[in-house]
Amino acid sequence: MDIMETELTVEEIREQLEMTQKGAVKNNRHNCKLILEHDPLLKDVFRHNILTEQTDIVKPVWWERISPAFTDMDLNYIMLYLEETYGLTMDKIVQKSIVHQADRNKYHPVRDYLNSLQWDGQERIRYVLHHFLGAPVDELTYESMKMFLLGAIARAFRPGIKFEYMLCLVGGQGVGKSTFFRFMAVKDDWFTDDIGKLDSEKVYCQLRGHWMIEMSEMVATARSKSIEETKSFLSRQKETYRDSYAVYALDRPRQCVFVGTSNIKRFLPFDRTGNRRFVPVQTNRAEMEVHILENEKESRQYIDQVWAEAMMLYRNGNFKLAFSKETEAQLDKLRQEFMADDTEAGMIQAWLDEHEDRKVCSLMLFKEALDNPYIKPKKAETDRICEIMNTSIVGWKQGTMTRFKDYGTQRSWVCVNENCKRDAKDLKNENDWHPVTEEEARQMELSFQ
Repeated sequence: MDIMETELTVEEIREQLEMTQKGAVKNNRHNCKLILEHDPLLKDVFRHNILTEQTDIVKPVWWERISPAFTDMDLNYIMLYLEETYGLTMDKIVQKSIVHQADRNKYHPVRDYLNSLQWDGQERIRYVLHHFLGAPVDELTYESMKMFLLGAIARAFRPGIKFEYMLCLVGGQGVGKSTFFRFMAVKDDWFTDDIGKLDSEKVYCQLRGHWMIEMSEMVATARSKSIEETKSFLSRQKETYRDSYAVYALDRPRQCVFVGTSNIKRFLPFDRTGNRRFVPVQTNRAEMEVHILENEKESRQYIDQVWAEAMMLYRNGNFKLAFSKETEAQLDKLRQEFMADDTEAGMIQAWLDEHEDRKVCSLMLFKEALDNPYIKPKKAETDRICEIMNTSIVGWKQGTMTRFKDYGTQRSWVCVNENCKRDAKDLKNENDWHPVTEEEARQMELSFQ
């Protein structure tokens, strides 16, 4: 909320200050507030930045500064001025008064930027990824880019709103993937690719003050475990964090969105759930119309109009921060192109294709197909094999409880492929396995610890 205070002369302010019985100026908040609101050099100087959650100095002052954020050196200059001009000497009271005054005059730089834009009416969202990165010009690419833009705008205006998607640009080095995201963040201060560990207690410190966060290293080194951590991280809507000198922890709703880049096409580990939170877009240097760094000024002007168009869509309000079922189905199919092969499923399928028995069990597959002859599997490992057999293997279906010669009583899978190397009738006299009665099955424990 902006505040409007009347500017007074130093003499007029002095006349209104509270004094001690001995005629000295009281070091109290009333006097600090009076000076900060009306002094010709300090009036409207301090504002609270909602994005960074810091106090900024937003007007020119009489000493040299590097960044907007209020610093200890700034306080030194302010204290010297207040002591020489008004006789105030209490640093802590002045500092708290500055924070209070700034909080009465909040601003959000990203919101101010977005609200300042005027769209020229030319459609660019549909073409921006092709223009700068050579991505396909199709409906799926358009929906992906539009979702990213609307999610970023929503997080700026409605911190903590649910938004789980991460736009991932895939392609060779030198295309300009990271630079594209840095330019999309508008200001370098609003962008970072230095997020650190996701499970760190101080991860909020890396998020604070940034609108767009690139997770390039995590995408580049993605494994099943790290992807699960990333999914969980993307799903959060807030961080609960206590500043170093604060008494209470606070919920910090997220104001940022996450993006990814990868030089490797199959950057997603195999995942039967489909990696739904990741939205991949293939870039192509040969198809791009212009490199984003060829003319930085023109590139940034183009991006300003992309955001202006997105703001028009946002203000219309006719959108959801989730893909339609049809678009999600198309994305699921597309994600397969960026997903690593399931090596365990491939090993099991290859072994079964050459195996002569018509029935197998999870323990047999763990030891023989996956080549673990001397290791006892954990329950999670046998569960994984069961999942593979039930969802990924061709020509086999789940059978009954069966006693196997070397593996005891296990749930079986039966070959239903006409090309199985051995017919069931050839096994009548063999002792490799035989079905278990229902009573036997009820008495058997089949879990692995």
